[in-house]
Amino acid sequence: MGIETYEVKLKVLGPVHIGDGSIRTKHEYIYDFYQSTVHVVNKVKLIQHLKDKKLLNKYLVFLKNPPNNPRERTLKFFLEQEKVKKSEWNKFVSFSQRVNQGKKENQKNSKKGLNDIHLMVRDGQNEVYIPGSSLKGALKTMIVAKYNNEDDKTYYSKIKVSDSLPIEENCLSIYQKIDINKKEVGMPLYRECIEVGTEVSFQISIEDQVISIEDLESCIKDFYRNYYEKWLAGFKETYGGRRFAFGGGFPDMAQNNIIYIGGGVGFASKTLHYQLHEYTIAKRESFKVLRSRYKNVYGKMKEIPRNVPVVLKGTVNLDKNEYYQQGMCQISFNKK
Repeated sequence: MGIETYEVKLKVLGPVHIGDGSIRTKHEYIYDFYQSTVHVVNKVKLIQHLKDKKLLNKYLVFLKNPPNNPRERTLKFFLEQEKVKKSEWNKFVSFSQRVNQGKKENQKNSKKGLNDIHLMVRDGQNEVYIPGSSLKGALKTMIVAKYNNEDDKTYYSKIKVSDSLPIEENCLSIYQKIDINKKEVGMPLYRECIEVGTEVSFQISIEDQVISIEDLESCIKDFYRNYYEKWLAGFKETYGGRRFAFGGGFPDMAQNNIIYIGGGVGFASKTLHYQLHEYTIAKRESFKVLRSRYKNVYGKMKEIPRNVPVVLKGTVNLDKNEYYQQGMCQISFNKK
C-alpha cells in the first residue's frame, strides 16, 4: 500500500536533554558565576598553556591531591590560585555556554561550582542531535495509550523515525533541575539542553497506512489532555506551582500537539496510568508503583497526596524570568 513520508518539526518549549551518560567534570570547564557562563576548555591547549607557564606539574599534583574543600576542587580555583589571568583563557577555551540556575541570587558563595554537567548525546562527528528512537518512543507511548497495542511489533516496524538533523552548539545551554511542589527546590543536577525556541527537524515514514497523521495527532492531543487535566493542573494549587505559573510554566497549549521528550520529564509523561484510568484509580496505581521504587519518599507517606508524583520537573531562565517544563515540545507534520 506504499509509504508516506512527512517532515517533522519539533519546537522546543522547555529545555530538552537527551544524554548518553557522558559528563563534563569541574576540571573540564571554568564557571564564571557573575556572567552565568561555563567556559569549556580544550584539554590539549590547556595542558600546553600550563606547560608554557611552568604550572603543569602543580596542576597534576592538584588533580592527584585535590583540596579538602569541595569548592576549591575546580579548574577555576586552580587558575586563580596560580594567577592565570582571565585574559589568557581564550588560549585554551573552546566555547562557552549559558548557565540557568534557580534562585542564584541567594547563593552566598560565588566560588561554588556546578558539580558535573550531564552532556547531550552527540554523533560520530561530535554534533548534537536527537535520536529518532527517542521521538519514536514518545510517540509510541501516545499511540499505545489509545490503541493498547504495545506488543504489536509488526505495527511499530512500519513507523520509522529518522535521527534529527544536527543541532548547532549555539542552541545549547546549561539548565539546573528544579522540583516544583509546595515550593521550588533547585537540585544539584545540571544538564546540557537544547534551548527553548529551537526547532529540530526529523523525517517520519509510515508504511501501509498503519496510522494516518490525523489519527497520530489525535493520539498526541488526547494524551496531553489527560496528562494536563488529571495531573499537571493540580500543581497550580500549590505555592510553588502558582509561582511557576506566574513565570509562564503552564502555557495554554490545549489545541496544540504537545509531547514530552528526553531526560527529566517525569513519571506521568512516560507512563499510562493517567491515560487508561479515571483520576482516583490512576493516582492510586501511580502511588503504588512509586512507593515501591522510592521508599524513602513515598514509603513515609501516611496517605496518598493530592498530586502523584508529588513534584513537577521544571527549570528556569532567571534572566527572562521564565519557567519551563522539562522536555516540553510542540510537534508538527508536513507531507513531503
